[in-house]
Amino acid sequence: MYECNANDRNELESIQGQILERIQYLRERNLDITTDEILLDYYSFNDEVISCILDDHSFSPIIFGIMAVVGVFILYRIWKLRKKKFKRF
Repeated sequence: MYECNANDRNELESIQGQILERIQYLRERNLDITTDEILLDYYSFNDEVISCILDDHSFSPIIFGIMAVVGVFILYRIWKLRKKKFKRF
């Protein structure tokens, strides 16, 4: 269980980087992303850190907006990459 602290935002950045690295690693080896235990643990840890940040009363709505925009951008890029893969066939 993750304990909230002043470095939550740094932890969030770190765990999201680890998630991306793990996804790239799994894709390079053609392994199943949905059943990888390490990736699931990373996502669980990510959820705990996000909960700490959102429960923090000093958390600015501007930062939440920035996080939402970045999340949408990442989802858009993933969607475009998948769409591009299907066009090749």
